[in-house]
This record gives sequence, C-alpha cells and structure tokens, in this order.
Amino acid sequence: IERVESGGGFLWDSGVYDANIKMVYLDQSVNNAISFNIELVNSDGKKLEETFWVRSGNAKGNKTWYTTKSGKKQPIPGYLFADNLCRAVLNTTFEEVRQTAENKVVTVYNKEQGKRVPTEKPVITSLINKPIKVAVHQVIEDRTAKTANGEYAPTGLTRTINNCKFFGNTEGKTAEEIQKGESATKFDKWAQKNTGTVIDTSTTSKDSNSAANIM
Repeated sequence: IERVESGGGFLWDSGVYDANIKMVYLDQSVNNAISFNIELVNSDGKKLEETFWVRSGNAKGNKTWYTTKSGKKQPIPGYLFADNLCRAVLNTTFEEVRQTAENKVVTVYNKEQGKRVPTEKPVITSLINKPIKVAVHQVIEDRTAKTANGEYAPTGLTRTINNCKFFGNTEGKTAEEIQKGESATKFDKWAQKNTGTVIDTSTTSKDSNSAANIM
C-alpha cells in the first residue's frame, strides 16, 4: 500500500484563494458516519484541512440526505460540499468519484494516541494535485470537552479555525455557475463582503454571528 503524507498547516485569513488539493480521503466514525477529508495548500505554502460529513451516522439512518418540513429530500451540507467540489474540479459527481477511491496509508491524527500516525484510508487520487479556487472564512469557536454525562460542552476557552465556504474551478466558476452556464461572479461578491473578516461563533461572544449564514 502506498503511503501518502498529510498534515500540518497555519491559519488562512478570510478571503478567496487559488490552491491545490494535496490530499482527499474518506473516513468512518464509530457511529458509521462517513467523512470527506480534504487538505489544501495555497500559493504561500499554507495548508488547510477540513472535514465534511457526507453520510449521517446510525442515529439519523446513515443517509446522504434529509427531508425538509415540506417533504422534499435535500443532500446534507457535507455531501453538497463534496459534490460541488467534484463537479467544479472534475466535472463529475461525488458518487462517481468515490467509486475510484484507493486504499493508501495516510498520516492522520489519532485521538487515542494523541498524535498523527500512518493509517490506511480510502484515498480519492483523482482529486489530488488538482488546482481549485476556494473561499475561506476564519472562525472563532468554542473549545469543548466531554462532560460527566458523555456529551460535549463549551469549556470557556476558544480556538480559531478555517472553514471552506465553497469551491470553484481555476476560472473562478462554482459548480452551480458551470451547470447553469453563468459568468463567474460568486467569488468576487463573497470576497467584497468577507475578505479579512473574522466570524465569532463562540458562546463567549456577546454578538456571535453564524459563519454558516454569512455568504
């Protein structure tokens, strides 16, 4: 099995970046939820890692979709992120791309050992080293810890992370703009509003805003 290195990184300021996909692998939680894990590197050499959950766990039926109040099926947010990335970069769906995953050894963080260790994961090699454009937010969120009842709760401390908001091809077109034959405008509009901002979602912030709602 081939070994592929993954890891490291520093915070990116909020903004739009040209980047390369360094690593993409799938993972599964103890509750059988499936994640799509991506590592990007920008022109400054900074790395960014993010996890998108593309299938729910046992409690929600191991589904890639949910049903709205009106009865309409919609893809879960993480699945939509992964699908839009695949459509923008490879002009194909996530379902088609995931079928090409190959087992390789990737260096990933292990909670039990408290460090990054070589671990076999399904790697989507067709996405590796592909150039993309990405909108990134810098977000302040709560640090959490497991309580006596087994649930996670804020500790009163915070951490700053990066969230990918959406992806596009090298021309700056999102999957939606490509599909509809529209001009590339979403990145520019988002950048005008969000470049350099920091979103505070923590409970310690008196005027906390939801990063998910800021586009």
